[in-house]
Amino acid sequence: MIKSLLTLALGCFTFLCHAQPYTDYIGAGHTRNITVSSSSAHSKNYFSKSAIPQNTINGQGLDGKKVEASRFLNMATFGGNQVEIEQLASSTPEAWIDSQLVLPKSAYLALTDSLAQVLYDFYLAQGEDPENISPNPGWQHLRYSWWNNAVYGKDQLRQRMAFALSQILVISDDADIGGHARGMASYYDMLIHHAFGNYRDLLKDMTLHPCMGSYLSHLNNPREIPEENIHPDQNFAREIMQLFTIGLYELNEDGSRRKDSLGNDIPTYNNTHIAELAKVFTGLGIGASLEGMNDPFFGQGLYGSDLTVPMIMYEEWHQPGEKAIVGDYVIPDGQTGMQDIDDAIQILFDHPNTAPFVVRQLIQRLVTSNPSRDYIYRVVQVWKNDGKGVKGNLAAVVKAILLDPEARSCDGLTDPEFGKMMEPVLRLTHLYRAIGIDVPSGYFLNHGYDIENYLLQHPLSSPSVFNFYLPDHQPTGALHDSNLNAPEFQLLNTLTALEYPNIVFGWTYYENAVNNWENGNFYSPTNASAFFEKAHGDEDLINQVDLLLTNGTMSAETRQTIKEAIKEFIPTLWGAREKINMVLYLTFISPDYMIKK
Repeated sequence: MIKSLLTLALGCFTFLCHAQPYTDYIGAGHTRNITVSSSSAHSKNYFSKSAIPQNTINGQGLDGKKVEASRFLNMATFGGNQVEIEQLASSTPEAWIDSQLVLPKSAYLALTDSLAQVLYDFYLAQGEDPENISPNPGWQHLRYSWWNNAVYGKDQLRQRMAFALSQILVISDDADIGGHARGMASYYDMLIHHAFGNYRDLLKDMTLHPCMGSYLSHLNNPREIPEENIHPDQNFAREIMQLFTIGLYELNEDGSRRKDSLGNDIPTYNNTHIAELAKVFTGLGIGASLEGMNDPFFGQGLYGSDLTVPMIMYEEWHQPGEKAIVGDYVIPDGQTGMQDIDDAIQILFDHPNTAPFVVRQLIQRLVTSNPSRDYIYRVVQVWKNDGKGVKGNLAAVVKAILLDPEARSCDGLTDPEFGKMMEPVLRLTHLYRAIGIDVPSGYFLNHGYDIENYLLQHPLSSPSVFNFYLPDHQPTGALHDSNLNAPEFQLLNTLTALEYPNIVFGWTYYENAVNNWENGNFYSPTNASAFFEKAHGDEDLINQVDLLLTNGTMSAETRQTIKEAIKEFIPTLWGAREKINMVLYLTFISPDYMIKK
């Protein structure tokens, strides 16, 4: 319901609302102390419980609560299914979040190891030569783990938050670490672990993870040796500021840029700051070798190294002396390397830019591409103090993001500046979770090769540290002219625009959820049987698809297009299946599915 509720009309009813205690929005649970009166008490017998005026506000007997639940789950999970929507409709978003915060974590390293062993044992049982196969995990096993947890994990909010963080603290298998699946699984487990933790702790663990050390080259980063023309690598020092904490320009708490006396943007750091901070991140090397290998040493590469163990400090390779870093802070002389790192991370974490810089990106990943200044400001206040005096509490931050009036109010449904295009990965996870997939083997083995190559996205496979798209990307045309950001549109080109309908056709008409390279019964067909009971009534079928896939926002134009396409299907079992597939296909390629509000 919109914030300013003036008059509602439905049939012959006229409504009067009294004394509501909420100042943000009405509806979606905000109905206490609202009284609704009707000009008529008439209703048919079988509508007696659902057609009373009060239900136009509280949603009892109507689809409003289910629609709100579907919309919320689209922001907070990898896509809601029928059961989850109905469960949330009888509860509240806040209660749902609280329950998610205490669920056990779905792990990646353990599942990656397990899947590699399962497939190794399977092929041995099939008579494969042990010389041709290995029990050691490869990149495909990590991807199998990701899709299993994204689709079947109960801890959906944690999974979605970790995916958002993976697009801020980026590493990619499109680098040397791509051949080290266990290390990358360990990195993702770190994101999972800290998804509801403290951002400062996440920054520290990210800094010391050998996969990040390799990716941004502060692994084996030496101190200065001028006579040999050796100087600290500046890559990580630059990116931890530019991409992970403070950004390029000074910000207000609402995310807007601060200006100098001439009206110019104010840079947060300069090249000297980068060079000084680079000295902090020297001396880090491999922390452990694999079993049977020699003890680790500074300069040891990835081969033979255990990339699940944090890097350690080799003091003789750490740059001594003061370091004058951003914000006029000076890290003192005489400290250990780890003390220098702790100081630097604390300074960056405490910088006034970090909260609005990270908060804005989290809102973009979960809710809308163009959050208002007020929205950012409100969440930043929670970042600064979670109510218990703690700064950077990501559990409190994600709760504030999802429960903010701008996210929950129905105003966004008609606001042209609100919403976002679903990125390819989320389109797929939503499809898999909403429709359902059969997994005869018990494992959903999706290597994601087609997704990466034809839709240009796969988790942990970004083309660079700048992610798949930039937060400020504005596609040419109306969005650019309106100064609106649309990050995900950076993946939209002639290739992805043509391949997406082709891939969706395979998912729907051929009922094949994925392709994988495994033999045996490791196929995963889609399961549209849940729609069969609605298949003989076109309107009922479309309504169910609307609830599950377009969150109750399917336009009249899309509905009419679908109705015209299915009106000739014959009422047989096969005809019903074809009708369902057609409705799903047309919905998946519609703007109503692609754009979430």
